[in-house]
Amino acid sequence: MSSPLRIAVADDEPVVREYFCTMLPLLGHNVVAVAQNGRELVAACSAGHPDLIIADVRMPDMDGDEALREICRQRPTPFILISAYSKPVDSQNGFGDVAWTCLTKPIKREDLEKAIQLVCPQD
Repeated sequence: MSSPLRIAVADDEPVVREYFCTMLPLLGHNVVAVAQNGRELVAACSAGHPDLIIADVRMPDMDGDEALREICRQRPTPFILISAYSKPVDSQNGFGDVAWTCLTKPIKREDLEKAIQLVCPQD
């Protein structure tokens, strides 16, 4: 089995945060930070460097796109953007070489597994 990833999760909806806190350990990974907005996510990622970030695009205080730009300026980190919209961000978004993808809510287990493998491939 692959090494478990250390994953930070951010979403303003408690049910979505709970979903990831339940599902990610079932997939063999560790949730190391949970945030309800972009500012909390930036602070959590500055304090402890996750291997992967899963963040909602639209959150109060600081949206996911802005938070991820800030985090990736400090330390490039692969991420998965989640959204209720089918195309949450433009593919020419300025994240450089950082591996990332998008998932549309509701998120199915198999789609989450594929997205994690895509941005953080492990042997």
